[in-house]
Amino acid sequence: MSTLQAFTWDDLFRFNNINLDPLTETDGTPFYLQYLAHWPEYFIVAEALGGEFMSYTMGKAEGSAAREEWHRHITALSVAPEFRQLGLAAKLMELLVPHGVEPEDIE
Repeated sequence: MSTLQAFTWDDLFRFNNINLDPLTETDGTPFYLQYLAHWPEYFIVAEALGGEFMSYTMGKAEGSAAREEWHRHITALSVAPEFRQLGLAAKLMELLVPHGVEPEDIE
């Protein structure tokens, strides 16, 4: 069992079990903070009952207001090795992909 919640800035100090996996590309703190500041609604973490992070996804909205061509872009999606094969990645994808992005959703 897990809970899905919005990622917060202090979560950057709690997701090493996911990011230190060799299959996960990692970036510096400013990169994550930029996404968190601009697109917090697309930065989601799955947490186990014991408080350990299981997976996270971060994304952004891209497009042109003039042409009203908005779409979501998934920048990162990673699952800690011990929590793979549970469907977490699919659930996180469902949260970002099913609906289009409306221009009024973008700040």
